[in-house]
Amino acid sequence: MTILVGYTRTAEGQAALRHGIKAAGSTGQPLNIFPLGDRNEPAPAATADPALQAALEGGATLLRRDPEGRHAAEELLDSATETGAALVVIGVRTRSRVSKIILGSDAQSIILGSPVPVLTVKAASDER
Repeated sequence: MTILVGYTRTAEGQAALRHGIKAAGSTGQPLNIFPLGDRNEPAPAATADPALQAALEGGATLLRRDPEGRHAAEELLDSATETGAALVVIGVRTRSRVSKIILGSDAQSIILGSPVPVLTVKAASDER
């Protein structure tokens, strides 16, 4: 069993990572970090994010996206099954109704499609 964090280079992604680290620490389960950004983006540079660097130095595993793969949410859900995740942690943000209709929602796809519990966190909730 693992804790799987959907990581992005946003405040929400940072919050998800912090909460994932806490969950892994309190349960003693390994931490896997799945990059949710565009697959054409370079892999997250640990040096650009001190929290990511600390997680990797602490034993977390940075998973790789398939460059020819499907949508990020689908890949994350497959990774949850493949790694035996006990919990998925993702950051969420408020979006308008129109934005949800036009762009869809990765968070919604993950929440509804996950075979395990999903912890959703907002950036602001992490800073209190």
